[in-house]
Amino acid sequence: MIIGLAAHEAVLPDWFPGEAAIAGFLASRQPLYRYRKPRYQLRLLEDLARLMPAGERRVLDVGAGTGLLAEAIGMLFPGKRVTAVDTADRTLSGLRVPFVAFDGRHLPFEAGAFDCAVLCNVLHHVRRQDREPLLREVLRVTGGGPLLVKDHLARSALDGLRLRWLDIAGNLPFGGMLAAEYLDAQQWGELLSALGCSGSLLGASAYRGGLSARCFPNRLEICFSVTQASSSRA
Repeated sequence: MIIGLAAHEAVLPDWFPGEAAIAGFLASRQPLYRYRKPRYQLRLLEDLARLMPAGERRVLDVGAGTGLLAEAIGMLFPGKRVTAVDTADRTLSGLRVPFVAFDGRHLPFEAGAFDCAVLCNVLHHVRRQDREPLLREVLRVTGGGPLLVKDHLARSALDGLRLRWLDIAGNLPFGGMLAAEYLDAQQWGELLSALGCSGSLLGASAYRGGLSARCFPNRLEICFSVTQASSSRA
């Protein structure tokens, strides 16, 4: 259990496209997915859709990488205007959402410039001492959140090894960051407490199946939404 996060079983919104439509969109932008079903990305988008605030929203994707996820949200999630930020520009050719480079510490946006933010598989790549300052910056530019976080939960040293392998396999083909330090439940709780945040944790989704799920249990994947206590955002 992560202190500060209540269990939340959110229903997938009616507007969410079918798997075939999403898989087709992803394959049109990333050739790899023409030959391999993007199961992980499908589950990720489903989880984000469950937590994403409804209606017109300005969304900041922090640590956007290739920008594929930011573009998918902008193209497939109704009313979402997405801006992608990262420390290096390795975005897809012809990215259809704005991209801004930043120094990893200070976001070049005014306070309240966005309504919410997404951080997908980012925080375990951020040095321990830099996580809280970065999240304070994200809270500043979103007026206190909500922040939609997809990351990992390591319960043991073996989990850390499992996640290390997953990171290499998932990031190496796309030039992503490989250095990582995975948080356990206590570390997640302490981080959220220091930020004055609380929120909702989704149940584990089926990011992997069969033998892959046996080797790399789906409990390693967590997705949650947090808002700063002082925020009045819905």
